[in-house]
Amino acid sequence: EEKAEDAKKSEEARKRRAEQRAADDAAFEAACAAGCRVVVDCDFEELMTDREARSAAQQLMYCYGANRRAAKPARLLLSGLRGRQAAALQNVSGVDDWKGCARDARPLEAIFATSEERASLVYLTADSDELLEALDPAASYVVGGFVDRNRHKGATRDKAARLGLRTARLPISDAGPVVLDKTANSVLAINHVVALLVGFQSSGDWAVAARCL
Repeated sequence: EEKAEDAKKSEEARKRRAEQRAADDAAFEAACAAGCRVVVDCDFEELMTDREARSAAQQLMYCYGANRRAAKPARLLLSGLRGRQAAALQNVSGVDDWKGCARDARPLEAIFATSEERASLVYLTADSDELLEALDPAASYVVGGFVDRNRHKGATRDKAARLGLRTARLPISDAGPVVLDKTANSVLAINHVVALLVGFQSSGDWAVAARCL
């Protein structure tokens, strides 16, 4: 009888935890829906070595973690996710249960096929003349989702030009508001860009958002 009572309490506790997780997931997805969309464009498979592809997949995992922790998260979309990156990411425990994050093997231009759909896209590239000062909840901000140790300069700029997309660059400079460590690589990791975006969306302050770096 005592064992039966213990089993009953254990089952009740399990149900409460499951209900709390479901409530937390629903609240998180609602928060994501209220924010902007961040698209990580993974369709650069051919530019990466095997090691870089694995590194890129790991950074995608960190992207999800940064978004999950954000006070005001974004709607994440991993586009062009295929090949080695997709295979590596599939090995991550729980990836199929990620909330507020869609995965699509189709390239960016297939997902956003019309000029009207592409009008909402802003491709983030350091080569842009346009400074990103604020975020528009109706816009979709595209981040180049690849690791190449800076070998392929201009790859994101050239892709944006080919697709006729608007571009913008993050406010990174020695004068601020986002100042990089002098010893750090000037090229931000994928997850750092995503963390900056959701950090700014949460705080409204680039300097505060930059504390993630």
